[in-house]
Amino acid sequence: MTSPTDISRPHVFKAGNEKTLILLHGTGADENDLVPLGQMLIPGASILSPRGMNVEEGMNRFFARNPDGSFVQDSLVQSIIELVSFFDAAQNEYSLELSTAYAVGFSNGGNAALALLLNSPDSIAGVVAFGATNPMPQLTQFPDLSGKTVFIANGIQDSYAPEAVTAGLVEKLRQSGAAVTWLSHPGGHSIANDHVAEIARQLQKN
Repeated sequence: MTSPTDISRPHVFKAGNEKTLILLHGTGADENDLVPLGQMLIPGASILSPRGMNVEEGMNRFFARNPDGSFVQDSLVQSIIELVSFFDAAQNEYSLELSTAYAVGFSNGGNAALALLLNSPDSIAGVVAFGATNPMPQLTQFPDLSGKTVFIANGIQDSYAPEAVTAGLVEKLRQSGAAVTWLSHPGGHSIANDHVAEIARQLQKN
């Protein structure tokens, strides 16, 4: 079933200052999950947090996975098309300028944020991805990402986002012109508090 691409898509919007964060939750969560994280990253920012509309075993996701854990690329691309349409509607509804926003995501949402950057780079200013991996490994070359800022924050023991794959992703992002900060913590598939603090410091500085 096609997901709603207009303002009827389930979402949270919190009006704030001129800065905006797009929040993309992980598997099994919803549009409320990352709101506290967004408020820590840029206190007072406007927040737009849509729900992932791909439901697997009762859990919300932004796109589907194959049984081996790889991503269903048709589902991934379709989810980005639907998100961009929703963003267009949200910009009109809430008087936002999302081309200057950062997409912040964890796990499935982090992969969706990175895929948004790769498929529609003009739609956002950058990405903050926690517990994410390369969402489109089939791409031999990324689009021009000059002027884009990307934060990758993963755990060294995260089997979902192997360090070698992350290293390749970071290299390709940098080769495409993005300014990339890669942070690692010793744990697994989780968000580290010190990573949040460091990313917040850099975001608030700009």
